[in-house]
Amino acid sequence: MKRSMRDWVKYSSILVLIVVISAFHYWTSVKYQYLHEIYQRVYYIPILLAAFWYGPLAGALAALLTSALYVYHIRAHWGHLPNYAFNQYAEIILYHVIAVTIGFLSSRERRQRERLQSTTEELRRAYEQIQQTFEQLKQADRLSALGQLSAGVAHEIRNPLGSIKGSIEILESEFPPDHPKREFVDIIKEETVRLNTIVAEFLKFARPAKPSMESVCVRDLIESTLTLLRKEAEGSHIGLEVQHDLSIPPVHLDPDQIRQVLVNIVLNGIQAMPEGGRLEVRSSYQSEDDSVLIEVSDTGNGQPTGDLDHVFDPFYTTKPHGTGLGLSISYQLVRNHRGSIAVRRNDEGGLTFAVTLPVEAAVKADKVTGSQRRMKDEG
Repeated sequence: MKRSMRDWVKYSSILVLIVVISAFHYWTSVKYQYLHEIYQRVYYIPILLAAFWYGPLAGALAALLTSALYVYHIRAHWGHLPNYAFNQYAEIILYHVIAVTIGFLSSRERRQRERLQSTTEELRRAYEQIQQTFEQLKQADRLSALGQLSAGVAHEIRNPLGSIKGSIEILESEFPPDHPKREFVDIIKEETVRLNTIVAEFLKFARPAKPSMESVCVRDLIESTLTLLRKEAEGSHIGLEVQHDLSIPPVHLDPDQIRQVLVNIVLNGIQAMPEGGRLEVRSSYQSEDDSVLIEVSDTGNGQPTGDLDHVFDPFYTTKPHGTGLGLSISYQLVRNHRGSIAVRRNDEGGLTFAVTLPVEAAVKADKVTGSQRRMKDEG
């Protein structure tokens, strides 16, 4: 709307200038020849403006309109001076030459400017992608180092835990439920189970299983995951909203691992809204890079300012009883699928986690399966 209004003002300005200059020509007596010479040079202003703003065609049209008005003036008022009239006709020819020349130069400059803007935009996107890749490499390096450390520590802790668990089970039989010291045995048993769970999480983080790929309908995967968590969301007074893009093709992925990723993200959103709220899950197909985007948005308080940079770091958590490994494991699982996971703040509050998974693997797998099937049929 603003552009059309601006164009209308420019068109009107060009037309008004041509008409006003022509009016001065008609109203000024031929006795003032020097004024007419000024007017015929002033005609260049609207012609140049039209050529500069809209190219050679607009410039030629402005020159043609100027010529039509000016020729009638020459014939009506300057027929008695053939030499001067000839100069004016030559000026009209020059109007068209300059209009076309400036128009071509302006169009060339405009195309060059558009190419520069396009190049600048591509460079900006490339820089953002490099920055994102660099951050992912730093994150992967941290995960790799901590993963190796966690694997060693978890392995060393697990053996003593097994001995402790066995010993507690023996002691448990020595202290009946009404014994005054049975309470301490139960505490040791509960803490041993909790410690064993933490160690299991460490091992899952340190040595994630290799994805077992298969062609999966993303919509069905999301729906089955939300079915598992719907009751917990309703218990926390959280409304679940789901939006699916029906054009999403099957994706080659490990359904159990991606379900774990979605469970971790959705639970994170539910826990961020202890007083209730809204959780929205969206899926869409990204044709530009042949990928599927899954977004999970909550209306919770989100992370404190500046903490988003560490949300995928191992052992980082804002929850009093969290291990800080859920989102780190999700990060690794998504990366093992050659995808990406990111988080951003919502304008209205809360966070949005975005998981991107490539579709091309499914296409390749389908091609391989199809070729194998044809070879089998031919054999």
